[in-house]
Amino acid sequence: MNRSALLIFYFSLCLAILTSCGPKSSDVLRIGMNVEFPPFGYKADSTYVGVDVDLAGKIAEKMDMPYEIIDMEFDTLIHALLSEQVDIVISAMSITAQRSRQVEFSRPYYLAHQVLIYSDKSPKMPDTEDELGKYRLGVLHGSTAHNYIIQTLVDRDLMSMDDLLVYVSNTEAIEDLVAGKLDFIVNDNSAAYGFSRLYPVKIGMKLNTVEEYAIAMPRDGKNNERVNKALQDIIDSGEMASIIANHIE
Repeated sequence: MNRSALLIFYFSLCLAILTSCGPKSSDVLRIGMNVEFPPFGYKADSTYVGVDVDLAGKIAEKMDMPYEIIDMEFDTLIHALLSEQVDIVISAMSITAQRSRQVEFSRPYYLAHQVLIYSDKSPKMPDTEDELGKYRLGVLHGSTAHNYIIQTLVDRDLMSMDDLLVYVSNTEAIEDLVAGKLDFIVNDNSAAYGFSRLYPVKIGMKLNTVEEYAIAMPRDGKNNERVNKALQDIIDSGEMASIIANHIE
């Protein structure tokens, strides 16, 4: 073998090794999730647990793909999906008209509604939703609770924006409620249940809302059909019901 042929051989061999050992991000299902939303996604002893965590594992198993859960703030999840930082979002995300203009949703896998969360420092529970405008309310930024309070109270001049405290973290909101810096938090009943098991808070008034949690995917995404089939199998087999029952009594 002459010198030129030998150099070409070694170059090709090195290139093959680098290619085979390099990262293959397309082979890993990257799942965006806000892991501070018990009982759907939260940390217990540095381990991710919850309904969405178990669902993520089942989806990846049905698709025969390794997966990675990427924890991020809730209001950054859609952007992460659109900018291809994640492949899908499983994060107790409700289907809304606004979100549906940006992403494609699976069929719903859980139904919820908005409630008030209160602590022993909260005032007396209001009798009607219109009375909520008299109180200091906490909501998660970009959540359906945030939009609902804006539309039903602020936009109708029933509440001042000064009394609406918007958080990027549910945990921070709960801590402020316990400390008496808030009167109530508006959040999904599922999250309220989870927080009531971890913090000295309770569930109060049910609001006139219906939430449908679904998996968010990019429009015409390459994995959408497989994700939808996997979710359908999980629901039809009863595995989804078992996951929910395991985390929500």
